[in-house]
Amino acid sequence: ALISAYEESKNRVIIIDFNGTLVAKEPSGKYLKREILGTSGYKPPQSAMLALCRLCADPRNTVYVVSGDSMQNLEFAVGNIPGLGLAASNGGCFADPIKHGTRLWKYLDFGVDWEAVKKVAMPIISKYTARTNGSFVKLTHSSIGWSYYSCDPEWGSLQASYLVPELEAALNAFDVRFVALKGIVEVVPRKLHKGHIVAKILDDTRAHKGNGNGVDFALCMGDDISDEKMFTSVISFEAESDCPNSYAFNVAVGKKPTHASFFVDDASDVADVLVALSGGADSIDPNNAPDDSFQFFS
Repeated sequence: ALISAYEESKNRVIIIDFNGTLVAKEPSGKYLKREILGTSGYKPPQSAMLALCRLCADPRNTVYVVSGDSMQNLEFAVGNIPGLGLAASNGGCFADPIKHGTRLWKYLDFGVDWEAVKKVAMPIISKYTARTNGSFVKLTHSSIGWSYYSCDPEWGSLQASYLVPELEAALNAFDVRFVALKGIVEVVPRKLHKGHIVAKILDDTRAHKGNGNGVDFALCMGDDISDEKMFTSVISFEAESDCPNSYAFNVAVGKKPTHASFFVDDASDVADVLVALSGGADSIDPNNAPDDSFQFFS
């Protein structure tokens, strides 16, 4: 159903979460005393990179990778794919697709004085970093994170349970919220979530490339709770669309309670989906790499 819908459509939007979807997550604690972000290498597998290149080269496609990570890390991972749009900091900043040249990053305004937030939060987070071997601070444009992925899991979780209420009390005057995912605690603007950038991508694509026909294919893939807002934005867009014969696919990585209607088992299946959409493995030329058959369940 996915492949046939893709082949029938003329104006497509493909949105893929990065960590845990395009790049596999590793178990918490595996990287003890190593400061990486809990993924199996920063870059997606070559098959996914090649498939993204091919998908982005099709003028009927608008393709974005969305991440909670920083602009710099996201650009390092996939920024050299021509025509690929990027959204970092959970959609707080984004760079529209370009074929060549320097990416122009733009920012969404959520009404929070982020420098003032950092001035209050950083001394507290630094205290926990000093007492928790292997932890580190993760700063993006619109978030302050404390990662304990590289720590002893029990000790890291215990310190996180102390950190959050201390931050809540100190930042009570700011319009922020706290996101506790496996291996990381983040402070973000209260209004920030990935659904905003997905809605913007869909609306902008309809306005700029719709040619009066609208977006007739949307595929969104994600793996954790922060990606659920992406799924609901796609659902809302589809419900309000007046485009006839349109298709929308929300795909969760792993079986779990979700707004997605479909799922795949892991990140390797996500790569298989992208390869299949791009024409199959036989159509991908390894010489076109930007650098060094799947199961789909409903």
